[in-house]
Amino acid sequence: MSKSNRSQFKLETDLISLRSLVAVVEEGGFSAAAKRIGRTQSAVSLQIGKLEERLNTRLLDRTSRSVSLTPAGETFLSYARRILELADEAMLAVTSPDEATLLRVGFADYLAPQHLHTLLARFRRAHPNCDLSLVLGMGTEMLELMDQGDLDVVFAGPEAEHGKLLWEEPLVWTGTSNLEEGSDDPIDLVLMPTPCSYRKIAFDSLTRAGKTWKLSIEANSVQAVQSAIQAGLGISVLPLSVVQENMPLISEKLPPLPNTSVLSYLRSDTTHPYAQRFIDFLIDGIEENIEKRKIVLFRAG
Repeated sequence: MSKSNRSQFKLETDLISLRSLVAVVEEGGFSAAAKRIGRTQSAVSLQIGKLEERLNTRLLDRTSRSVSLTPAGETFLSYARRILELADEAMLAVTSPDEATLLRVGFADYLAPQHLHTLLARFRRAHPNCDLSLVLGMGTEMLELMDQGDLDVVFAGPEAEHGKLLWEEPLVWTGTSNLEEGSDDPIDLVLMPTPCSYRKIAFDSLTRAGKTWKLSIEANSVQAVQSAIQAGLGISVLPLSVVQENMPLISEKLPPLPNTSVLSYLRSDTTHPYAQRFIDFLIDGIEENIEKRKIVLFRAG
């Protein structure tokens, strides 16, 4: 079709241009965006330039130090994300296995993404033949259920040796406590029961730093920990992605914390047609929401 025959009301572009735009915005620059989508920086810049030319409007304000959306770019970005979401769902829908089956997924609730419900809904729409069963709980409990044959795939921390590393993110101190200089009052801790690895990290790091502490509340779920923190009952150690907006971060007067990791675990005898597809789908969904979470993804080479 010649340029003169194109309708001014029809979007004519390829998906890589839309992916380039989304990546530039979420990564905060062209270099990081290029690494994310596997293209060169000049190719990403060219894609954005062509897209702006087709739209006859500027989408990004560029300076030597930063990239930001124009008002038109902010409007277009939301549509670009919806287009890509539908395109990816269409790809999954026509390439998914035909057999109807149930996929039983276990998720350590202290690692579950806040938008997990959205990811599950998208996966279900893209795979109408796959019913999902989701179980949340402690990572060790989920792995035991898998070993007993009650779960097909589990997402948890490094509680076992045969997991595949998916992503890492920072652990942080969150909550309110008496941390004034010279105070002899022990720090009130809100933690989950043994064998939670964050519990041990909190105890060990405070002890090494010479801080006195006491376990004020032992909560049986992340939701219970979050509620106690929001009520001002103490502090806790949580992954950054689990910290809600009304939960203050503590960056001073407490020892630094390591990263935490999320691994996927499959039964050694599994032949489930959807298990690996669900793992790959989850990684893609996390990548779309990565900009504020300081997550480092790991993909199979």
